[in-house]
Amino acid sequence: MATENPFVKLFAIDFKDHLEVKKSGNTELKYVSWAYAWAEVKKLYPAASYEVKKFNGLPYVYDPITGFMVYTSVTIEGVSHEMWLPVLDGANNTRGLSGIHQ
Repeated sequence: MATENPFVKLFAIDFKDHLEVKKSGNTELKYVSWAYAWAEVKKLYPAASYEVKKFNGLPYVYDPITGFMVYTSVTIEGVSHEMWLPVLDGANNTRGLSGIHQ
């Protein structure tokens, strides 16, 4: 008997009552906090793991064109998904981050 795809199972969770809202200029962003989302993953998949890749001991990489980026990986039931994510400031912009250089 085949097990249900973890994405399908997680996508079916109703997060409406756990949405957080952040205003950024004229935009209202709705999201589920990482802590809450990860707790839901671990309830269903206790062996799930995530990793933030390191570059020269740092959890980010800097490029003058793309800015600061983190490289992450989430593994559930032996299947890993990797993603590059931009580091954002409080206004959800990639610019304006200063004082941190490799």
